[in-house]
Amino acid sequence: MLLLTHRYWGIDHDATLYMGEALRLLSPDIYNHDLYFAHGSQGKYTLFPWVLAQLMGWLDPAALFFWGGLAGLLAFAWASWFCLSSLLPGGQRYWAWLGVLGLPASYGRTVIFSYAEPFLTPRPFAEALALVALGLGLRRNILGALACLGLAGMLHPLQALAAALVLWPWAVLQDRRWLHALWLILPICCAALMGLAPFDGLLLRVDQSWWVELRGITGQLFVTGWPRLDYQYLVFDAALLAYAWHARQDDFGRLCLATLVGLLLGVGASLVLVEGLHLILPTGLQLWRVHWLAHWLAMAAFALHISRDLLERAHLRAALLTLTGLLAWGAIAWAWVPFALLYWAWPRVGPQLQPRILRVLASLIGIAISLLLVQHIAMELVTFRLANYRLDAFAIDRRILAYPLLAFGLPFAAAMAWQRIEGRGRALLAVAGLVPLVALAALRWDIQIPQRRLVLEQAGHPELFATPLPRHAQVYWHDMSLVATWLVLGRADYYDQQHLSGIAFNPGTIREARRRLGRIGPLLDSVESCKLSSRDGTYAGCSIPDPALARACGPGEVLHPDFLVLPFDLSFPPEGRWRRMSSNGRELLADWSLYSCSSINRALKQADVLTGQGSARAP
Repeated sequence: MLLLTHRYWGIDHDATLYMGEALRLLSPDIYNHDLYFAHGSQGKYTLFPWVLAQLMGWLDPAALFFWGGLAGLLAFAWASWFCLSSLLPGGQRYWAWLGVLGLPASYGRTVIFSYAEPFLTPRPFAEALALVALGLGLRRNILGALACLGLAGMLHPLQALAAALVLWPWAVLQDRRWLHALWLILPICCAALMGLAPFDGLLLRVDQSWWVELRGITGQLFVTGWPRLDYQYLVFDAALLAYAWHARQDDFGRLCLATLVGLLLGVGASLVLVEGLHLILPTGLQLWRVHWLAHWLAMAAFALHISRDLLERAHLRAALLTLTGLLAWGAIAWAWVPFALLYWAWPRVGPQLQPRILRVLASLIGIAISLLLVQHIAMELVTFRLANYRLDAFAIDRRILAYPLLAFGLPFAAAMAWQRIEGRGRALLAVAGLVPLVALAALRWDIQIPQRRLVLEQAGHPELFATPLPRHAQVYWHDMSLVATWLVLGRADYYDQQHLSGIAFNPGTIREARRRLGRIGPLLDSVESCKLSSRDGTYAGCSIPDPALARACGPGEVLHPDFLVLPFDLSFPPEGRWRRMSSNGRELLADWSLYSCSSINRALKQADVLTGQGSARAP
């Protein structure tokens, strides 16, 4: 079920940026001039780009990122089992494991962040090491725990620091001598006072212009900028942890308390040091990321409560918690709160209710759960219809199976059935259920869309357009992933929205990006206006006014792109063209034209556009 709900969709999200970091190490003369690296990048804080660069030197990138993504996912699953095995007895750890793997993995800004990511970044490996560190700490192997946490920090300092915010309160609960770790604050403060980077960021404030850009572009970094649903996740996780701490008097309960303390420290520090004081270093550290471990433990707690209720035959109470969770993970604002309070009070309220009222309540809860499932499936079917019922364009099987009632409920039901049957019944269950699901997971784990597969097939082929590109060329490729420019053409990208991902670490990036947008802004506006005005939402019939081309390619103080890759033809011949149909010849997968800015300038000079328009409008 893990592979069915955490599908691989290619080199995407932060995997693209880490790929670029590795390429920069392999060819610094090319990529140091890219906007993402020109003013420094977050890659200097992790060893992962170096490891990736070594592997990319002798492995096909498409295969590396495919198998690397799978390895990270499986490492996270194994580390979760190891940690839960240190926390829980044998009869409970499996249910908790199903919870952390099957229930929603999103945390923080939930549409962006999640644990157990299905693509190759250092986060899944750092999270796995942090969970191993937690498991070793629970087994009183302090040196091993610190070593794993240190390795996690070398891969992804932010995720490791978030885990440390949980490990330290837990250690203090076990032995108050761990309070002496607070003495580490002194050398950090001394380094800040001496102006040593990055600790000087504890005393330096984000300037107003940088702050406005951060809030506008990377609002997910600020707790007060999250939408309502994200607060629901945060509060529901805190409620689950508080209830587990209250209900359990064991290591799991004490860890829930430590996690609540860590969550309060991380979110509280973000509110005070970032939202209040605007300090540079805390802004980059994103201490609210402690929510990843809090959410992981909350999902384990949710599964434990469900399994306890079912094993005690308290089916109505289990259904009540199920409905509470579905509402909390849905879009209905705070509708879960009264049901959560009823669940908490059920041991006192339930026995006092008459059987007839219990039957009515059970029916209403069952109807509500069913309606939520039907609504989810109906909404996914609407999107599937818009995708012309194509699985390669919209993986509806993953979307439906990822619904918590199914992602957790199906393996939970299978495990319950496995425990109750013996002998040939288990063999039949394995053949009829497990084998088909494993086969389906193997066949459907890779759900890259055809266009993305096509781009990866061209990796390392800069001759794609049959035109040689100088090594130091800056290429603007409209409406295309950085993977195409970086990995296929092997050249620096002039501007892409994803370049702005690291502006919390490098203010120079956004300043240069604004300057470059001043150059290509009219071109972008023309292209997008044409696309929006077309009936089919394509670029058919689009053109770019000569002044916009002059602005993009003409002389000026701001660096201009050397080449433009556009999804339509201009009024003069391109330098090259890449056009590819699908294998069945029914779908156009790629239709791109390459234009040289030097050729555009010559053509515009002949039309007197460059001298008449470009000089007047140059930055």
